[in-house]
Amino acid sequence: MLLSRSIFLQLIFPFILASGILTFILSMETVYRLIYLIVERGVSVFSVGLLLLYRLPQFLSVTLPLAIVIASVVLMVRLSTDNEIYAMNAIGISYWQIGRPFFLFGIVTTVLALSITLWLQPAGYAAFEEEKLRVLKTQTTKTIQPLVLNYDFPGKVLHVQDKAENEDLSGVFITDRELTTDSMVTLADRGRINVREGERDLVLALENGLIHLQGSAENYRTIAFEKFHYIFRPPQIVPEKKDGHIWGVPTSTLWGNSSQSSQMELFLRLTTPWACVAFAVAMVPLGLVNPRRGRSGAFLRGLILVVFYYILWMGAKEMTQNLNYQPHVLWLPPLLIWFFGLYSLYKNNLNRSNIFDLLSSAAKTKPSAKHQLSVS
Repeated sequence: MLLSRSIFLQLIFPFILASGILTFILSMETVYRLIYLIVERGVSVFSVGLLLLYRLPQFLSVTLPLAIVIASVVLMVRLSTDNEIYAMNAIGISYWQIGRPFFLFGIVTTVLALSITLWLQPAGYAAFEEEKLRVLKTQTTKTIQPLVLNYDFPGKVLHVQDKAENEDLSGVFITDRELTTDSMVTLADRGRINVREGERDLVLALENGLIHLQGSAENYRTIAFEKFHYIFRPPQIVPEKKDGHIWGVPTSTLWGNSSQSSQMELFLRLTTPWACVAFAVAMVPLGLVNPRRGRSGAFLRGLILVVFYYILWMGAKEMTQNLNYQPHVLWLPPLLIWFFGLYSLYKNNLNRSNIFDLLSSAAKTKPSAKHQLSVS
């Protein structure tokens, strides 16, 4: 009991440290873009901090399994190089008993990862989209300046003659960035930027204007209007449409939706966290090292295991997404890693080497067997 508690507690610090470092590395691109918003667009530090906070669950869902691998390798290498593993074996402690706290730690992190993927991640992504829309509306209004070309609207160029203190625009000119035969140029006396919260989009509301439709000289047309709306829609959070993001859909909504995309996203949220316990079990035998051979072998085996897992994961995802397999195949990667870990533990418990050492020793013994036959 005391041994299991000691091993469990020793896993906490390297796990937290690895999680922090990996999350920081993974978030660097997002941090760079958010710093750009502060410097170039004048977005408040508070809004940028909220955007980064809302993205953290997505980063943690990726880094937690990797942190388990690093923490397990670091601890197993230390126990091996200090000969504590061999001392435990000498007093009758089996590898099953040594692996028990790793398994319990993997279960705890799996529960934590499940809470992230099932609840925090979709809620964070939905909040991220809402905050991004609010910042977009605020900054779009701020960046529209009289007599200055504005390129903030996707595919459009905006120019205004004047801007009132209440954000009303006058002398509005808007056209496509690239003029073609299907392009149109719009001029309006007045305009205003509005946000539709329900539809989650920006609306450029124009009044009293004229639309010029491009074409040949004989087909050139103009259309006068009293009110006209340009709608600029960022990616929507919908479960079935191809142009939307399904990451922000609540898990309860996915559970009741039988579409292929919804079921795939649901199983991804359910299966990915189980890589934590699978890695924790597998790295107990793979983290063993011979003190005289150095520590690099354990880290290399951990890297190979992670690469192998993600190859399986991408293959299962491809089978579900493009080959119309049932989403249940997404359970295969964590289950295969888990069974591999149990098999390696079983081999080590019988005082045999893990599978990597078995393969290398088999390759070395074949020439010696042939030599014995030739001598006889």
